[in-house]
Amino acid sequence: MQKRSKNLLKNTFILGFGTFCTKGLLFVMTPFFIRWLSQENYGMFDLITTYIALGIPLVTGEIAQAAFRFLLKDNEDSAKIIGNSILISFIGSFLAFLIILVISLFYSSFFSIMLPVALCTFFEIFYNTFVMILRGLKKLGHYSIANVVYSFSMVFFVYLFVYVFQFGLFGMILSYALGYFVCDIYMLIYLKKVRAFEQIMIDQPKIKQMLTYSLPLIPCDVSWWIMNVSDRTIVSYFLGFSSNAILSIANKIPNICQNLFSVFHLSWQESAILSLNDDDREIYYFTIMNRMVVILSTISFVILSCNFIFFDYIFTPEYFEGYFHVPILILSIILSMLAQFYGSIYIANMNSKKSGVTTTYAAVANIVIHLLLIKFIGLYAASISTLISYFLLFLIRYIDINKHFALRFDKKSIICILFLMYFVIIVYINNFYFNIFNLLLSFFLFLVFNKSYIFSLFKRGD
Repeated sequence: MQKRSKNLLKNTFILGFGTFCTKGLLFVMTPFFIRWLSQENYGMFDLITTYIALGIPLVTGEIAQAAFRFLLKDNEDSAKIIGNSILISFIGSFLAFLIILVISLFYSSFFSIMLPVALCTFFEIFYNTFVMILRGLKKLGHYSIANVVYSFSMVFFVYLFVYVFQFGLFGMILSYALGYFVCDIYMLIYLKKVRAFEQIMIDQPKIKQMLTYSLPLIPCDVSWWIMNVSDRTIVSYFLGFSSNAILSIANKIPNICQNLFSVFHLSWQESAILSLNDDDREIYYFTIMNRMVVILSTISFVILSCNFIFFDYIFTPEYFEGYFHVPILILSIILSMLAQFYGSIYIANMNSKKSGVTTTYAAVANIVIHLLLIKFIGLYAASISTLISYFLLFLIRYIDINKHFALRFDKKSIICILFLMYFVIIVYINNFYFNIFNLLLSFFLFLVFNKSYIFSLFKRGD
C-alpha cells in the first residue's frame, strides 16, 4: 500500500504543477476579465462556455474517457485506441459545427459570435482527446505542460483581443479558442515525437468496445453538468445575465477547492483502476478517502476565512452579493468531491452505468428544486439546489459503496467536518476583527490536522 500511496502522491504533484499554473493564473486574471467585459457580457460568456462543455461529450460519445481507460490497461493496442479516438473526435467536431450553424440561422444575435464559438468547440474537442491520450500513455509531465501552454496562450490572446483591441465577447471566446489551438499543436508535436501516431489504425470492433464503455458515461457527464451549471441557465433566464455573472464569480472561490481536488482526482482515477485486484484495496480506499476529507476540509477552512478578502478588496462591488453564496457552494463542492471519489470506484469496476444513474437522480433533483425556489428566494435557489443535489448524490453513493466496501469516516475526518460547519456559519458574521481571528485560526488548524503530511513531505525532500 505504501508504494501505491507514494505513486499517488507523485502523480498528484506532477498533475498539480500544471493544474495550479493553469487554474491559478485564470483565478488571478478573473478580476481583470470582469473589468474588461461588462457584467452582462461576462455572464453571457460564462453561459456559452458552459454549453460548449455540455455539447462535447454528446457529439464525441465521451471517447476521450474511453481512450484514457483503455490505454491505461491495454497499451499493446494503443495504435487502434488512439486512431479510433481521433476518428470519432473528427466526426464529433463536424457534428458540433453543423449544430452551431443551425443555431446561428435561427438566432440572429448568435450569428455574430458563431465563428469563435465553432472554433472554440472544435479545438476543445481535440484538446480533451489529446490530454486523455497523454494521461493514458502515462505522460503526466507533458499533460501538465500542455495545461500550462493552454492557459498562458489564452491569457495572452485575451489581453490582445479584449483589452487592446476591445473585441468584447467575440474576442473573449476567440481567445479561448486560440488557447486550445496552441495547446493542440504542442500535443500533436509531442505525440508525433514519441511515435504515438506512427501506426494508428481504425478498428471497428475496438470502436464498438470503446463506445460500449464510454456512451453510458454521457448521462453521468450531462448530469454533472446539470448540477454544476444548469443553475446558470435558469438564473440567466429568470434573473438575467448580470445575476449569472454574480453566481459565476461566487463559484470562483469554491472552485479553488475543486481545482485542488481535481488534481488528486486525476491521479486517484488511475490509482483506483490499477489497484482494483489488490487484496488490500478496501483498506487502501478507506485510508485515501479519510486523508482526502481531512486535507480538503482544512483547505476549505482557509478559503472560507479568506472570503472577505476576495469580495472586499479584489472583486468589484457589483459582485459582492456572491459573498453570501460562497459558504453554501463550499459545502456543495465538498459533497461533490466525495461523490466523485466513490464514482472513481464505479469507473475502476467498469460500472459506468451505475455512475450515470446515480448522477441522473441528483441532476433531476437539482433542476426541480431550483425551479421551485427561484421565484421565492432568487439567486439563493441556485446555491441551495446545488447543495441539496450534491448531498443526495453523496448519500446514494455512500450507501451503495458501503455495501461492498467499509468506507466510513474516521474520528479525525468527523472533527474536521464539524470545524468546517463552524467556518461555514461564521462567514455570515462579516466583522473585520472577527475575520482576522478566523483567518489565523484556519491556518493554525490546517497545520495541526496536516502536520504528519507536511513533515512527510520534508522528509521526502531530505
